[in-house]
Formats: sequence, C-alpha cells, structure tokens
Amino acid sequence: MKHYTTFSLAKFLSVTAIACISSCTPKPQIVMPPVQVNTAVAIQKDVPIHEEFVAQVYGASDVDIRARVEGWVTSMNFKEGSSVKKGTLLYVIDDIEYKNQVDRQTSEVAKAVTEMVRAENELNRVKPLTELNALSQKDLDNAQARFDASIAEVKASEASLQNAKVELGYTRVYAPFDGLIGISNVRVGDYVSKIGTSSVLATISSIGEVRIRFQLNEREILRISRMSAEERAERKEKLNLVLADGSIYEHEGSVNFADREIDPKTGTMTIEALFPNPIGILRPGQFVKIRLLMETYPAAVIVPQRAVFQLQNLAQVYIVTDSSTLKAISVEPGPKSGDAWVIKKGLKAGDRVAVVGSQSLTLNAKIEVIEMKWPADAVQQ
Repeated sequence: MKHYTTFSLAKFLSVTAIACISSCTPKPQIVMPPVQVNTAVAIQKDVPIHEEFVAQVYGASDVDIRARVEGWVTSMNFKEGSSVKKGTLLYVIDDIEYKNQVDRQTSEVAKAVTEMVRAENELNRVKPLTELNALSQKDLDNAQARFDASIAEVKASEASLQNAKVELGYTRVYAPFDGLIGISNVRVGDYVSKIGTSSVLATISSIGEVRIRFQLNEREILRISRMSAEERAERKEKLNLVLADGSIYEHEGSVNFADREIDPKTGTMTIEALFPNPIGILRPGQFVKIRLLMETYPAAVIVPQRAVFQLQNLAQVYIVTDSSTLKAISVEPGPKSGDAWVIKKGLKAGDRVAVVGSQSLTLNAKIEVIEMKWPADAVQQ
C-alpha cells in the first residue's frame, strides 16, 4: 500500500511539471497585414453650388387647330408628327352647304341692289315734281326714306354675303405658322363641330425655340432676391438643362419672366426660361431639370462624398497620419457639388482622407495607402 501511494504521487508530480512547462512556453504572436485603403487628397478650389429644379418643356407656341364650322372631314393633307409650313392646307371640311349659303347671299345682294336702284329712280322722279308743287313734301319724304332703307338693305345683305364667304373659307384649315404638328384627333369621314371635344383637330407647336417652366419655393425666391443686381443678371442669362439621361444640354438658356404671384396652393412661383432648340431635341411635354447657380464657395476645401460619415448631426472623416494609421476627426460639412463635398471646418488642403465605402476600419490600425483617382474636376461646373 505504501509503495502504491509513492508511485502515484511521483506520477502526479511528473504530469504537473510537464503541464507547467507547456503552459509557460510563450505563444507566437500573429501579426495582421496592413489593410488596403483607398485615399484621396483634400483639394482647395472655388466651388459653384447649383440646384436643380424639375421643369417641363413647352413650344414657343402650342396651338390647338380647331374647327370653326361644322361638317364632315373630307380631306387630311399632312403627315402626323411632321413639320409643316405656315399656310399649309391641313384639313378640308365638306363645303357644299357653305357654298349654297354664299350663292343665296349673293342673290340677296343682287335683289337689294335692284331695289336700291328702283328707290333711287323713284326719288329722282319725285324731287322735281315736288319743286313744281306737283307732289307734296310728304311724297318726297317717303321716296327719300325708301331710298335710304334700300341702301341699308344692300349693306346688310353684303355683310351676310361676307360672313357666308368667311364660313366657306373655314372649311379649309391651314397651318397658322411653321411648326411641328402632332397626331390628328380626327380622320376623313369624322364629323366635327365648333364646340366640344370634336372641335380640336390637332395641335401644332413651334419648337425652334422652346419655353421651359419650373417652380421656385419661397425660400429660394428670397435667396435670389437678396443677391446683388449683377449676380441676378448673371444667373438670369446662364441656365443649364439636365436631360433625362443625366447629360447636360449643349445650349444655355435665359429667364424669360417670373409669374406675378406665388401660388397659395403650392407656395411656389412659376419661372419661364427660353432655350434654343435648333435640331429639335427638346419636345413639348418633356420633363427636364433646370440647373441654377445659387452661390459660389471661394477657395473651399473639398473631399469625395464617400469620405464623409454622417450619424445624425455628427460628421466625421478618417485622415491618414504620418505613421500610416487612421485618425477620426469631426468636420463641419457644407453643400455637395458633383462628386465633391465642401468641408467648412476640420480639414485643410493636402490632408489625405480615407475613402472606405462599406469597408470597416479600426482606428490606429496599420494601413496600406492606395491612391484613388479622384479628379480635380469632380466639382460640378
């Protein structure tokens, strides 16, 4: 029994010593490689700040071609969606009824003229007889009255004839100006009238120059009204259009007018601008964006927008230190322009910032700097 106990104790001490030696041996430390981080240098330059407003295109003139007489459409003489010249015959409306009316009024004029000639002859006969006292003054007055009435009847019948001719002319519908005509609302055989929806035959637009209408809210109107006269004049003459594909329209426009009032329903004022449209890219009804220069930040410090982190009212950027580590600093951001973000306070030109996107970083961790190709023209001009 005594020998067994001594053996067990010796074994226990041996195992304990081995475990102690094993646990006391230092483990090799794992060194993480540097994290690759895209970086960009903060740039200092003048930054124009533009604002964009949803706008709609109108032709210089958008005119509904309306029927001015009733009847059946007998001819349509244009291709829908094509350009037409002023005076081009567009529609012909059945004119038989209006020709007959002209003929009736022509005969009424002839009848009235005949009656006038008869009344004039009667007056010429009565006058000398009255001077010889062969007829009374009353006879002369009656003859004069009949002659005067016949003259009025001739004028009335001539006016009716002129109206009949005008209505006959309305059976031919011509283009009022050079422009682009849209889809016809009627076809040959349709009945049209002077009133109601059937009176609109088609719409023609002049698009060599177009009108662009957009709205400014009260705050934006106040900002512009507080500018100097020179600033307002510059902004009035240099408007840009952003098209549906994001491209900038090649021609600049100018403000034509501002509405007299602020719409109480929307709290906005309608502004109209004029843009040249030499090749017809802009069409009536098209939606675009007006880009308006609101202010300029001189010598502003800018960084890529992806370099700025915002959490509620706090904004931060990671700057690269001399030891190739990251340091988080708070900044005061300003407006955005293009891919750039103006930093009012917290950064200076030349500071290198991390553009991390969705990548998670640890402060003071070693990084490998990868220079990002962030162009100096990232600011929207």
